[in-house]
Amino acid sequence: MYIERDVLQGKLEAYGLEFMIKKNVGRFNGNLNYTYSRSSIQVGGDNLYSTINNGFAYPADFDKPHAINLNCNYEFVKRFVVSANFVYASGRPVTLPTGVYYYYGQSFLSFTKRNEYRIPDYLRIDISAKIEGNLHSDKLLHGTWIFSVYNLTGRNNAYSVFYRIDEQLVKSYKFSVFATPIFSVSYHFNLGNYENK
Repeated sequence: MYIERDVLQGKLEAYGLEFMIKKNVGRFNGNLNYTYSRSSIQVGGDNLYSTINNGFAYPADFDKPHAINLNCNYEFVKRFVVSANFVYASGRPVTLPTGVYYYYGQSFLSFTKRNEYRIPDYLRIDISAKIEGNLHSDKLLHGTWIFSVYNLTGRNNAYSVFYRIDEQLVKSYKFSVFATPIFSVSYHFNLGNYENK
């Protein structure tokens, strides 16, 4: 019998709400989205090997109660627009080690209840500036420069957290992706009248 290969049947419960406010007109425009969502799993079998978390419900790996997305644009003049994005999400659930025990000279981790804690919340801010070329309608080609910064604050958002036993101590490690501001410059062009872009 290989416990790590077993697929257990359980009950998933999920619910949530989503709201959006949008402004399409004017120099300042954009949208704001908020989502509240919960999901939990309960796996209870006839014996210890077919039960998770002692049969009690626990948050699913993708349970993120709060998510906020804000996108806004400001048009200083028709040829120059500045945009910003704000992204926030609750950290996903995680099971943490609470100690180490030894059995026949081998070390093993002892863990909390299933998904009892969460990794740090996700937060990111992006900005960009769009500069249009000459807007004469009779030009054959219309070009646009876009200057942007992804993760403006350089926040070290955790993608996952894992643990290892190192010199008889439990040490935590955080894996992050793009934990630094990323600058980019791009140039786009369209053929035909500006009004047809």
